Amino acid sequence: MKIPIDWLKEYVETNKTPEEIAESFTSLGLLLDKPISGNVMDLEHRMDRSDWLSIIGCARDFAAFENLELKLPPNNTKKGKDGGSVEIRVEAPDICRRFNTRVFRGVRVQESPDWLKKRLSDYGMTPVNNIVDVTNYVMIEYGNPMHAQDLDKFEKQEIVIRKAGKGEQIVTLDGTNVILDDSMFVLSQNNEAIVIGGVVGGAKTAVDFITSNIVLDAGNYDQANVRRTARKLKIQNESVSRYDKFLHPENTQIAVERATYLILELAGGEYYENDDYYPKPVPAKKMELRLERILSIGGIEFEPEPVKRILVSLGYTVIEERKGSFFLEVPYFRTDVVVEDDIVSDILRISNYNYIPSDMADSAPPKEITPGVYTFEETLRDALVNLGLHEHITDPLVPHDKSIKTQVWLDNSKSADKNALRTTIYETLLPVTQVYYKHGLKEAEVFEIGKVYKHSGEAGDINAYSEPRLATVIYRNRALSTYEISRKTRELLSGLFLILGVGDYKVEKQGDVHIITIGGTSTGYISYDSFTLDVEVIMNTSKTNTRVLHELINTITEDVSLNIEAGREVGDIINKIRQSDPKINKVEVVEEYFDITEDRKSILVRMYFNAKHTNQEEINSIKNRVLEKLEL
Repeated sequence: MKIPIDWLKEYVETNKTPEEIAESFTSLGLLLDKPISGNVMDLEHRMDRSDWLSIIGCARDFAAFENLELKLPPNNTKKGKDGGSVEIRVEAPDICRRFNTRVFRGVRVQESPDWLKKRLSDYGMTPVNNIVDVTNYVMIEYGNPMHAQDLDKFEKQEIVIRKAGKGEQIVTLDGTNVILDDSMFVLSQNNEAIVIGGVVGGAKTAVDFITSNIVLDAGNYDQANVRRTARKLKIQNESVSRYDKFLHPENTQIAVERATYLILELAGGEYYENDDYYPKPVPAKKMELRLERILSIGGIEFEPEPVKRILVSLGYTVIEERKGSFFLEVPYFRTDVVVEDDIVSDILRISNYNYIPSDMADSAPPKEITPGVYTFEETLRDALVNLGLHEHITDPLVPHDKSIKTQVWLDNSKSADKNALRTTIYETLLPVTQVYYKHGLKEAEVFEIGKVYKHSGEAGDINAYSEPRLATVIYRNRALSTYEISRKTRELLSGLFLILGVGDYKVEKQGDVHIITIGGTSTGYISYDSFTLDVEVIMNTSKTNTRVLHELINTITEDVSLNIEAGREVGDIINKIRQSDPKINKVEVVEEYFDITEDRKSILVRMYFNAKHTNQEEINSIKNRVLEKLEL
């Protein structure tokens, strides 16, 4: 979020230097993303704070932190003329929660004044004309995206908010022709899309320098739909980033009134009373804040008065002050406040985290009660992420399959395609790669750690149970052979076991399935593009790996080509090579060929040595001992 400093100072009077202001924002949780450039701070926004994507939202927190007054800009407070409005018709009420419009007639479209052009330029936006610039200005100021459209280009005096048709097209403001699908929604006019909802406006009804009548609109839409649409269309702009942070419907009315004030100042004309589609107003959140909770979380004992000052300065309304607590109404723009601890966080931020005591606890820490499997799952996640995989959490509900006797059915399922629980994670993780393919991504390596559900399979048995599993899937949207993908899958398995300190494992073919065993215990199975493991079995065999990996030291590699029986397990060979000499830091299979003869296969094995402690003569000697031990 860029903050032009002179813009900020319009709302909060301060003599602080830009560096001092940036330091205050750092204490508030908004770190500098880049060094201060002239008049502009670029702050890194990491939290789900929709109000922090507005100048006023940032100014409010800054004013509260510095104990200064927040001065809000003037808004329109006068009622507009009756009649002359545009009809709003919402055909997608599940997507559009609120929609405001206001009609202006007789406006003068021209260049914006210098002060407005400078502020937009400082923020990084290109000035267009006074009407368009006002909508962008208000979006930056209050955080709610808006559109202004040429009313004379409408064929009907209405705006319809509906689902897009499959294959429907629209030319956007930048001249790009975009093809939509029926998961998206649009603002349409005479059955033709004029805006991609929540994402970008269309060129057909754009305001230009001969426009004299306009319609202004501000909407509040389903966050997930806007996000999905933007990702599908590969559009990321100021509008999308704001809808992504869960805007409150109350923002739309405030944005329209502020824009009305500026349009009358800069373009003149007359305006009509706005139409407001808001069928289900969102009630204000009311919560209790206990002083003892602040002490419990932050270790600081507060008197009621300083807490009340902070709350009021942040926009909270104190409905009732009780003994040791406050009953509050949460400000509409704080959609991130869900539980009492969110308010505690506000109190601690504004009072400065630096004042939280760092004394040693005067009692022993509580006994660890977290089950070991949960802790081990975190270890697994860290290992897989370090290997380059991305974690996904998928829905365990799947269609019922009569051929799976142990599958658990649901009596009260919501839909026919989700009336049972998964018996493998692979069946719910594999569709994730189809999404990658749909979006044109070239490759992905994904994993999930979750539960599978089963029962004995006997008739009448209703005693279901769950077991923790790890599954991975390798996806490549390019010409790779099954062998190449299989090699990558085995490398990931080997890398995971190396990190976990699991050495005594084998991959054995049993029928059509390759079973993974550790110390003779069946642990999972592997295919060419995935492997699945029993988390509890790995946990019981895992050891802490304290060896320094070869990536941290200067290494020498030695390749050995081996011709072996087709049925001999590569894992067994790797283990024997590792055990043949302690100077071998790592062993991996580089290539494997199965088509030499029917009963033989060829593998290329690479051994890694520490260059500081091993010379080529010693490596040759080790290589010979390896070949003798393998008895090829």
